[in-house]
Order: sequence, then C-alpha cells, then structure tokens
Amino acid sequence: MGRNASRSRASLALVAALVTAASGCGNARSDAGGGAGAPDVAAAAAAWDQAVDDVAAQHVTLSAAWRAATTPAERAAVRDRASRYLTDVITDELLPPWLGMAWGLGKNSTATRPHQAGKTIACSYFVGAVLQGAGFDLRDRFRLGQAAALNIQKSLVGGAGKVHRFLSIPPAELKEHLAALDDGVYVIGLDVHVGLVVIRGADVRFVHASYTGDQVVTDEPLGSAQAIANSQRRGYFVSPLVTATGAADDWLIERWLEGDPVGP
Repeated sequence: MGRNASRSRASLALVAALVTAASGCGNARSDAGGGAGAPDVAAAAAAWDQAVDDVAAQHVTLSAAWRAATTPAERAAVRDRASRYLTDVITDELLPPWLGMAWGLGKNSTATRPHQAGKTIACSYFVGAVLQGAGFDLRDRFRLGQAAALNIQKSLVGGAGKVHRFLSIPPAELKEHLAALDDGVYVIGLDVHVGLVVIRGADVRFVHASYTGDQVVTDEPLGSAQAIANSQRRGYFVSPLVTATGAADDWLIERWLEGDPVGP
C-alpha cells in the first residue's frame, strides 16, 4: 500500500484495575460479528499484510543501524528515526485496516489480523495485534490480552516510564490535556476498556475495539467518545507507546531495535 494514500486522515476517520479476561472491554457480547457497515475485507487484509511486510523490512534496516552505532549520539539518532517511523506506520498503515472489524469477548475474540474469518477482536487483543504488526515481540499475547490495562501500560513503559493519571475530568478536558503531550500513539486505560490514542497536534483520536455504538473497531474524536465518558468517574490512565519526538518512548524503542520481548 502506498504511503501517501494510506496517510489520508479520512481513512483513519483513530488506578482503576480493569477486570481480566480480555480487559473486560465493556459488557459481555457473543462472538458473532456486528456493525453498521461492511468493510472491504479483502482490501483491508491486503493492506495489513503489505504494511506488516514493510515494517519487517524497516525493522531489519533500523536494527542493523542500531547495532552499528558506536556513540550515544548515533544511538539517539537511530532511536529517533525508529520512533518517527513507528508513529507514522502505526497511525497511517496498521490501524486503518482494522476499522469496522467486530468487537467481541470470549474464545474467538483473539484475532491477529483484521477481519480474520471466524474471529472478533477484544479491546486488549486489538492493542496486542497492533503491537505485533509493528514488529514488537510480545512476551505472551494471551497474557496481554487478559491483563488489566494498567498492567499492560506498566509493561510497555519500563521502570522509569511515565503513566499519566487523569482523575474524573470530562472527556473534552482530557482531550485538551492530551493535546499538550508529544505527537504520537499512546495507550489509554479506562474503567473496563483499553485502546490507543493518536495525537497529532490538536487532533486527538481514540482508536479501539469499541464495546459501544456499532461495537466495531472505531476511530473517533476522543473528546466525544462514549467509552471515554463512561470512564469519567473512575478516571483515565495514559502512557506513551511511540512518539514522534522520541525520549518518552526510548525504553520501548530500544526493546524493538534489539528484538527483546515486551508486555506482561
């Protein structure tokens, strides 16, 4: 899939301990798919496969550059290249193919590819699938898929990483706080849910396997998302995944460059 075409914003249109068993992900629902629209499944799967292949090739290139770097400045430059690359490729190429896939719970909610036949996707398994597509070596994707959101977040930021806590503020106010963070992709933990937040300047979007509305993978403005509003009383936890300016994600980027396992 061409990078320019995939970067259309129209195509991406992306403690409270959460219960285990697929991070809760809202109220129980059968594994049968649902949703208002019928996505082009074949095109989405092809776009995903091409993006994953492209990531794998770039992963090899950047990992080689990381091994060849001999000074702190050279290593920082490679980390920054990897951060910018992963921020763009996750936002523009890995997330869009999932849009419209049915959310669900239970044994069939563990898809590894968009619109996988016979599968739905639970919220935490969606986060894990995107991480795997981006080339991260997950220690155990099933453990991640069943972990509380805060445990997932802590496992992805390292010992010195920052998990931002926002207590009982309205979604619109949360959006303004997040817009002040570096551009990038973040993990957000809610009362019974987990998903990804994409920040580009003042544009803050929530991309998640949604248990609300049409109950499909959805990209929506964070400030008006029902799942965000549902968590207002208990608050929100936000942690960096990959950021365009680096630094906040250095620990995780180094795990990616070195091929080390991550996750709970």
